[in-house]
Amino acid sequence: MTGTAVPAAALAPPSVGRQVYHRALGVATRTVVEPVLGAAYLTRSEEIEQWWQLGQADRDAWRSEAVDRILRYAIKHVPAYRGLAPDLGAFPIVDKHDMIADTASYLSDEHSKLPVVVKHTGGSTGDPWSYPLDRQAWAESYAAHLRACTRMGVLYGDRRILLGFPSSLGLKKIGPMKRLRLAAERTDASLSGLRVDPATSLRRAEKASAGRAEIWYGYASTIAAMASAVLNAGRTLPGPRLIVTMAEPLMRAWGEDIEAAFGSTVVEEYGCNDGGIMAHRCQAGNFHLADHQSLVEVVDDQGRTCPEGCNGNIVITNFHARHLPFIRYRAGDLGMLGPRHCPCGRPGRTLAGVTGRSGDMVRLPDGTELVPATFYIPFNQVRGVRRWQIVQPDAHHLLVRIEPRSGWNRHEHDLIRRWIEEQTMGLVDVQLVETEPLELTNGGKHRIVIRHG
Repeated sequence: MTGTAVPAAALAPPSVGRQVYHRALGVATRTVVEPVLGAAYLTRSEEIEQWWQLGQADRDAWRSEAVDRILRYAIKHVPAYRGLAPDLGAFPIVDKHDMIADTASYLSDEHSKLPVVVKHTGGSTGDPWSYPLDRQAWAESYAAHLRACTRMGVLYGDRRILLGFPSSLGLKKIGPMKRLRLAAERTDASLSGLRVDPATSLRRAEKASAGRAEIWYGYASTIAAMASAVLNAGRTLPGPRLIVTMAEPLMRAWGEDIEAAFGSTVVEEYGCNDGGIMAHRCQAGNFHLADHQSLVEVVDDQGRTCPEGCNGNIVITNFHARHLPFIRYRAGDLGMLGPRHCPCGRPGRTLAGVTGRSGDMVRLPDGTELVPATFYIPFNQVRGVRRWQIVQPDAHHLLVRIEPRSGWNRHEHDLIRRWIEEQTMGLVDVQLVETEPLELTNGGKHRIVIRHG
């Protein structure tokens, strides 16, 4: 992911009346909604807050025990792992294609006893997968999201509007239990949808603003398109206390437009339900991981650990998934480990960045592959680019699609072109175009690099 988080404005503390309301809602959720769902997500979010009050040594000891527990469980109950030593390095790195090809080998022999939710991933990239996830593992992930929102001033039960999201992710056909949870949380999914043309985006922004929600949560490109439509109309609209973008990189220009159009605090989220990651970017630019949820490794293509700051494959071991354990699971994202002691002062492990999908790389004629983050720097320096996308039709050509905004000029054009030519060592022909529409995936996500062939 590119850029850094938009600096968070100071959020006013909740009023006494609002706090009383949410305490009452919390009691109702814990006593009615959680038992019906079979997932103690709100209860768990409060336990997580207490967990973070432990010292680093105690948290590290807890995590070591959590790794040992899931490894020993897998050795005992999962056919693919029987006979392995209870050592993380002894376990192979796997991905969803391995699990799809031989699902029975990766299912626990206790799977019929474990309550699950059916989750979906990959539909937005054309490689969909529906998989079972333990309700406890789902609750852990959602609890991490709730805790992060609370830390940023949004309470459980504050009105929330979802933006973006294709129907393939389940919002169009939700079951009664999910409907109950969304009702309890005052979540409005009516503004979901993938059309981001200016007219649709302006209407969506007007309706979202009129909804008076405390938080908007959705695709970065969807919310950026709303902001762009508002600003191009010469307007601003009252936004929520907090806007959380997810699913795509939050480009620097997008964050600036969103803040200018709506006056809201903007925070970027990185999540992976199947492996078990929940992380939010801080003002120092690092993604803070939910350390109670999973162990995150960054490894090279040979499975060797990458040092801090070096790009590699993000590999996840979920502490809580038992039905279909995700152990050393390659999520398909590229990233870099960040500092253990972040300048922002928050504890825990970090990712310095998530630099793209493993397939979204530019490949030079000599076989060299460049991750999307290679090209971020000039786009973060210029002021006249709202969106951009690199298309590689063949090994010898790059087409850079530019969606300009006010300030775009020949100097910025030449700066971007020179940078890309330098990074590609003059081995490809680079062309910048301002008239071609940017392509989205089937699920409406913005991809940085599209390579054909």
